[in-house]
Amino acid sequence: MNYLRIKKILFYVSIIFGVCGSCHAEEKWYEYDHLFLQGGTYTHTRPNPDYDGPNLMLGLEAIKSNDKVFGIFIFDNSFGQFSQYLYAGKKWNFSGKLENFHTRLTAGVIHGYKKPWSDKLPFTTKNGWSPGVVPSFGYQKGQFGIDVMLLGYQGIMFSGGMKF
Repeated sequence: MNYLRIKKILFYVSIIFGVCGSCHAEEKWYEYDHLFLQGGTYTHTRPNPDYDGPNLMLGLEAIKSNDKVFGIFIFDNSFGQFSQYLYAGKKWNFSGKLENFHTRLTAGVIHGYKKPWSDKLPFTTKNGWSPGVVPSFGYQKGQFGIDVMLLGYQGIMFSGGMKF
């Protein structure tokens, strides 16, 4: 492994532990304020003849009272491979005239990008594991919400969901 690759891996690990490690001491890791179930509705990606049609996505997210988020997404990647994204992150809610809008930043591990497409995510291991960072922004009114997730420079995904 070269020095630059080690430096990048340490950067991703520090993001993941920085997000996960900032919970309040009195909060238990399994306690949450509410759950948010969401499904992928549309994905727009850069044109590529290897892409295998529309991606299906389902996610469950636990949102804590301090707006820390923990979740998992299961999806078919752009190449038709079953994949998963396990993550932790933070949600920032806007106030005032933008009170129903929010942004979110998550970091975690992605599994499922295997040969011959294992090179499509940086740092993918031979078993299909890779670090991932997904920023998003969205709108939630009452129980229902929509989000737009930025998938690196490859595309964006739109999802809709329900709080319960």
